[in-house]
Amino acid sequence: MRYCFKNGKELLEGITLLSADLGIEVAKEGAADITVTVIHTEKRSLTVTLNGNEATIVWGDGKVRFFRGLAILVHWVSSKETYKTVTEKPLFKTNGAMVDMSRDAVMNVKTVKLMLRKMALMGLNTYMLYTEDTYEIKEYPYFGHLRGRYTQKEIRELDRYALTLGIELIPCVQMLGHLSTHLRWDAAGAYRDTSNAMLVGADATYELIDRMLKTIAECFTSRRLHVGMDETHDLGTGRYLEQNGYREREDIYFEHLEKITSMAHSYGFQPMMWSDMFFRLAGKDLPDYTDYDVRVQFSDEVTQKLPAGMQQVFWDYYHQDEDFYAVNLDQHHRFLSKDTLFAGGIWLWSGHCPLYSRSLLRTLPALEACRKKGVDEIFATIWLNGGEGNLLLGLAGLAWYADYDYKGHFDIESVKECFDFSCEGVSYDDMMKLELPEHPDGGMLGLTRSLLYNDPLVSLVDKHLEGLEVREYYRGVSKALESVGEMKQFRSAYDTIVKLALLLEQKTDFGIRLKSAYDRGDTEELRTLRDECDEIIEKLQALRASHRASWMEYYKPFGWEVHDIRYGGLIARFDTAKERLTQYLGGAIDRLEELEEVRLRMDGQLSDDAQPRFHGLFNWMQYQDYATASRL
Repeated sequence: MRYCFKNGKELLEGITLLSADLGIEVAKEGAADITVTVIHTEKRSLTVTLNGNEATIVWGDGKVRFFRGLAILVHWVSSKETYKTVTEKPLFKTNGAMVDMSRDAVMNVKTVKLMLRKMALMGLNTYMLYTEDTYEIKEYPYFGHLRGRYTQKEIRELDRYALTLGIELIPCVQMLGHLSTHLRWDAAGAYRDTSNAMLVGADATYELIDRMLKTIAECFTSRRLHVGMDETHDLGTGRYLEQNGYREREDIYFEHLEKITSMAHSYGFQPMMWSDMFFRLAGKDLPDYTDYDVRVQFSDEVTQKLPAGMQQVFWDYYHQDEDFYAVNLDQHHRFLSKDTLFAGGIWLWSGHCPLYSRSLLRTLPALEACRKKGVDEIFATIWLNGGEGNLLLGLAGLAWYADYDYKGHFDIESVKECFDFSCEGVSYDDMMKLELPEHPDGGMLGLTRSLLYNDPLVSLVDKHLEGLEVREYYRGVSKALESVGEMKQFRSAYDTIVKLALLLEQKTDFGIRLKSAYDRGDTEELRTLRDECDEIIEKLQALRASHRASWMEYYKPFGWEVHDIRYGGLIARFDTAKERLTQYLGGAIDRLEELEEVRLRMDGQLSDDAQPRFHGLFNWMQYQDYATASRL
């Protein structure tokens, strides 16, 4: 379909970038199927009108408003609509995503551009590139060494691309903690306090931070900067303690914060930071403290130490209670910053599959609280924390944020339409099916990580699986996944989840069946299970190959070695299980010591009063927690 645009020359480059996604051609007047009159307004608004082969888009407050309008228009035309109009008034000044490029998986430039285009079509205008050590600082060759770091040239390329689409690419880094992957090197010794945190007060620390700021200033157009500063629980307990003696963590923290705020301002940045440490410091004496505990009471002593000009970011993706968000927003506005940003989350960090349902139940009350409390800036964090999942799948969750923003409320049919016009040809309902492998227990936790890495011989998870009909469940999952339509840009991520479901159908209860047959002395069943090891190995190899293809399509190759090690370890363990069973069945050994052991619960509870269930801990355990009880 050919579109002609009257006015809006500043939009043509962006329209050209988006034309393939929209399936349109840009034509001259008189040679077009649809003529679009473009009108700019100063208001934060969007109006789209279609009348036959004539259309009008009235937009204001950033180019993404227009691009969303164009996506809506193209969707109408492709749906054979002839007359339709809509007016939208966005709630938020800024709305978008913070994408984790530091937990092994670093999106390649092509994938970031793809995500930027889809976000522009949704009308989202901010993209935070979360990079701990995954950006190039030329004076520090070990910073991001072999981690897939972005070169300065790549960041500049992404910055220009984002601006063309009306999206602000915002650097999101760390200037105190969360730097373990860099601090591991001896080259970082001069500014290392602990394995996670930099050494406050050291000249070398501020020399590095100055290079960070200089590099960021040269690569990004935006003068907004997220400096991190979260979860520095071990601050002052390493080399700092040895050099300076004991000091209150609060004093060390504020000393450093004052310094980096001043440095950021000297480079012309408007800095922001995660706000959790202020709550943790103020609530340090509360029993069973949790992040953003509503019991926290701020004292003037704490709030007076907060440097001027540091915007606060309130993050949470754990609560379903709107009051929790409302209370914490009030706390932020009263004590920390009246222009607080809110950061929610789209859960991709618990395994191979997205946890859309868990995310949505926490997103809606948060957005409601933000609307009622007058928050003007929001974004969704898309963490990975281990790297099995696919960051691009976060786009389905971003449709919630975009549609709520433009509609002022949540409506699932409207969300589906938003996803459809931004990711044309892919069904929102099909995307939701990608979550199914995570929930064989009928709950909302992500379980694929525990089920995949659970060892065949020292099966740590098995006690929690007793009584679950996992084979029947995963047969149903495989059937549901077979029914999805065209997945387009999500195809290889989808294929990996299909292979995972096929594997889990056979692997999940393998250890239970093995232990039961051994305890019964059922040699015929043990022979069957021995032969089944080869079938599971074949499915593991298929999953690995699919996951590798997906990784290489979307990400830089660095970090994949972790998954080769994990899959390779699983394949080796099933090979060992086969060998051990062969020796036992052949009489070479008289017992299998691994199967002599009683299976216990992973939560450490010894009571047999109730069936062991999966619990919140399973969302955070990593590969090594499920693979072995020994040190890895």
